[in-house]
Amino acid sequence: MAAFWLLIGLAIGLLNMLTLCWTVARLDPGAPSTAVALVLAGAILRWGLAAGLLIAALQRGIGPGLLAFAGLWLARSGVVWWLGFGRTPPGLLGA
Repeated sequence: MAAFWLLIGLAIGLLNMLTLCWTVARLDPGAPSTAVALVLAGAILRWGLAAGLLIAALQRGIGPGLLAFAGLWLARSGVVWWLGFGRTPPGLLGA
């Protein structure tokens, strides 16, 4: 059961980072209202998913909560490391 929370955390963390990359790739300085809507909608979605995961995990105990948090953190760190070496997800940042 412990691996479940870690894997769910990794999946949601990866989804959060990919939606962030998708949003950044579609920002257009010529359309400020659309850009603001994209950023706000994406932020609310990402925060809601992460908060929902952490709430659900913490209702089952501190161990599942820490594992879910570790999954979120590892996914974020992994994607940042991956992007830092110049590898972009296909189709997300114009690559």
